[in-house]
Amino acid sequence: MEKTLASLFVSLLFLQLLCVKSQSQLVPALHVFGDSAVDAGNSAYFNTSFQADFAPYGVDFLIGSSGRFSDGDSIADVLATALGLRYSFPLLNGSNTTSFVYSENQSFNYAYGSAGILPETGGEMGETLSLRQQIGLFKQIVEIHLSQQFNSSEEISQFIGDSLFAVYIGSNDYINNYLQSKSYNSSRQYNTEQFAQLLVKEYGDLLSELHSMGAKRMVLFEIPPIGCYPVVLENMKSNLKCAENVNDMVSIFNNKLGEKVKELSSTLKDSTIILARTYGLVYDMINNSSAYGLEETAEPCCEIGKDGSGLCVPGTTACEKRKTTLFWDQAHISQAGSEKIAMKVFNGSGFATPANIVDAIKLGGKPTTSQPPANSAAHSGTSFNLLLVLAFSVVLSTL
Repeated sequence: MEKTLASLFVSLLFLQLLCVKSQSQLVPALHVFGDSAVDAGNSAYFNTSFQADFAPYGVDFLIGSSGRFSDGDSIADVLATALGLRYSFPLLNGSNTTSFVYSENQSFNYAYGSAGILPETGGEMGETLSLRQQIGLFKQIVEIHLSQQFNSSEEISQFIGDSLFAVYIGSNDYINNYLQSKSYNSSRQYNTEQFAQLLVKEYGDLLSELHSMGAKRMVLFEIPPIGCYPVVLENMKSNLKCAENVNDMVSIFNNKLGEKVKELSSTLKDSTIILARTYGLVYDMINNSSAYGLEETAEPCCEIGKDGSGLCVPGTTACEKRKTTLFWDQAHISQAGSEKIAMKVFNGSGFATPANIVDAIKLGGKPTTSQPPANSAAHSGTSFNLLLVLAFSVVLSTL
């Protein structure tokens, strides 16, 4: 196990060395929170059955399997590249503490595979890391690590305020909580309206907490139409194209989230909160696939195990037509789908409210290059790469 994790770490360091800015940098950093849709490999360091650090995951990713629940790039990866930033690597080391190295054009990933808004979500699969815990790790980054990179609290505040915070969460609160009545009692405690309200209340409180730490630019993704996801349909033993009763549940959540975003936008000072209409876009991909260049929108691209998780069987071969297949495994969108979602919220029209990311940054009119002072060692890209090479060598010596 230790050798596997060490090898994964080596690969991720190598990825950092290869990934350089490919275009103009729009924000100083991207901070990603959420679940397996955007996890960069944090789950691989914890005791959980919900992991993706094995082939065929990563078949189209630069370094192969990295812990991402995808054949290639996730939504977070596509966004990072579009923003002119490096790919993110896991910030966790298996003990709920961070393995942090600062880079001047970095994306930081706190997301965790089985995570939900509620702390108990995903617990049946082993260790998990709720949204509240992820935000706690960001607080640790601010208080311990960023204070070593900047000369003053004002510089830290500007860096955080100019950064973009992306949150993709909520699906597991239904798939791995509310819809699992044998393992969780939430469906007996709350009706669908009450459960959605519970989730949105907790979500809103956590976003307010994030804002209190300086986060001003946020993009929140709706829960997609999980009633159309193969994992949900198989667990329900349904032959339908979509389980619309499940879609109705998450639509209640999404509507309440939209109301919460409006409320927070008016009460959180200097905030810009973008709501990405993930539900409608993915639903349209499924029902109007040819408009998106997709051919297969029902079956996954890899062989699926029998444990009900919807994950690929380790070591199996992926389908050949990945670029025209919507679902990578039974529970996750492929790179092809992720690219469409990410670019829609980045610079598309009719998807993000009140504006896409590019337009929101332009309207904000704030500087987007907040970095540590020039005399900081962390400011030097060369110093950063040398540090990674050193870490690379140290880890290799342990293999």
